[in-house]
Parts: sequence; structure tokens; C-alpha cells
Amino acid sequence: MKLVKREEKYKYPDGTDRPDDRIIPFLDNPFVVGFKEDRLFYSKDFDVAMYKKIHDEGMTYVEAYNALGFDTNVLGENRANAAGKRIMEKARDHKLFTIDESSYDGSVPMEEMGKLSPEEERAYLKARNHYLEEMLVTQKKMESDLAEFITSWKKEN
Repeated sequence: MKLVKREEKYKYPDGTDRPDDRIIPFLDNPFVVGFKEDRLFYSKDFDVAMYKKIHDEGMTYVEAYNALGFDTNVLGENRANAAGKRIMEKARDHKLFTIDESSYDGSVPMEEMGKLSPEEERAYLKARNHYLEEMLVTQKKMESDLAEFITSWKKEN
């Protein structure tokens, strides 16, 4: 039996990353955002969905993991338990339901945003402020460029 180095085991001949055979069936799961060797990287939505399955529906870590489209018979219960433990720790530390202003489109007027929680409104207003600041910079640059164009045009004519 020929031993293969771990770093070579997870590479295709062209050098690109290759997933472990066990995780390949789960790479198209909407909760998976990437992989490295035999590890799966989950989306923020996965954390919230799994938390709701565990906390609100009373499922075990393994049941919740399976309910989200993963198979612990293939991937192992340790992976489900580790994910569940990590998510519950995030919830306990108030890091699970953080609202990021980068997830809001600042170009959308407040009237079109609908009802927002105070945290969502704060995040939206930060995004809106950033958008308006960028628009102001762009407008000032356009005025400067236009003035420069008119000046050079007058010199030519």
C-alpha cells in the first residue's frame, strides 16, 4: 500500500483543491459555502437554522444536522455535535444574531424597507449613510471633472 501525503491527497493533478469523497454529495447543500479537504464551511444561515431546530423545535444536534440536509451516517455524528456546540456557544455569547450593515442596500429608500427591528434599522441606517457619503464624493468628483472639461474645452475653442 502506497502512502499519500495529506497535502497531495486533496489536490487534483492540476493543483486545484479536491474535496474528500465523503463531503462531495453535500457540496451543493445551500448551507455550504466552501470546503477544505474534509472540512465543510457553513453559511450564517446554517447557524441560525440549526439554532432554531435545536432551541425552538427541541431537536438534538444530530437530528437538527440531519434535518438541514446532512447525513450523519456519512459525515459522522461528531461533525453534527461540534456544529451544534459551536452554534449554541455563539448564541450564549450573543454572537449568533448579529446584524451586519453590509447585508443592507443603502441605495434603497427607508420607505421601501418595510418594518425593521431597532437593530435592523440601525444597520440599515449605517448602510444608507455610507451610500450617501459615497454619492456625495462621486458628485463632487463629477463637478470637478466637469469644470476641468469645460475649462479645457474653452481653451481649445
